[in-house]
Amino acid sequence: MNAPLRNTNHIAHGSPEMLRECAAECLNMVSFYTGMAVDYAAATDDVGLNYATRQAVAAMRQAVSILAMLRAMKENGSQNREEVQS
Repeated sequence: MNAPLRNTNHIAHGSPEMLRECAAECLNMVSFYTGMAVDYAAATDDVGLNYATRQAVAAMRQAVSILAMLRAMKENGSQNREEVQS
């Protein structure tokens, strides 16, 4: 089952919302490629299995990288709020 595409035209680039959308897109690609890898394994297609697995890993690494940016953004935001309050 695929989630419907969301309209992200209203989301500012670099915002936490956009980072979440980008991470979700990467994770959707992970799901796609892992499904393909399973199909390639069932078909005993080692080349396809290798390719799909590598693509899934690349998409997962990108998602983890984006989530690290989101975490850093949130930490910087909380530090900035603490500085303003003191």
